[in-house]
Amino acid sequence: MNAERTSGSGLVWLLVVAVLLALLVLFALPTQLPTLEGVRPRQHAVQRHGEDAIAAREALANCGEGLRVQLCPASERFGLSVVFWCETGGYLCPGCATTIGGLERTAFVRPCVEWRECR
Repeated sequence: MNAERTSGSGLVWLLVVAVLLALLVLFALPTQLPTLEGVRPRQHAVQRHGEDAIAAREALANCGEGLRVQLCPASERFGLSVVFWCETGGYLCPGCATTIGGLERTAFVRPCVEWRECR
């Protein structure tokens, strides 16, 4: 009977530690979307999309009132994403996708509807 009590209290402590770790992770997550100025560019966009990525970054920086930002749900491949794009009034919009922490995943020009719909 003493062994059962020890085993049960070990499980309770393990559960308490797991809950505390989950709370710690939850509070460590960002609580705000990153700003465009806070996005940290990476080489992937330029390596993959070349001048298109550079042009998209410049257009976003100079966008003004047309700048949009949206939180996109996690996908099979990525966690939560934040997308920034510049509504141009045309079919194509420059934009970039970042992690929730503001690390750039990619930047390029594509149809505006794809930025709006988190594709």
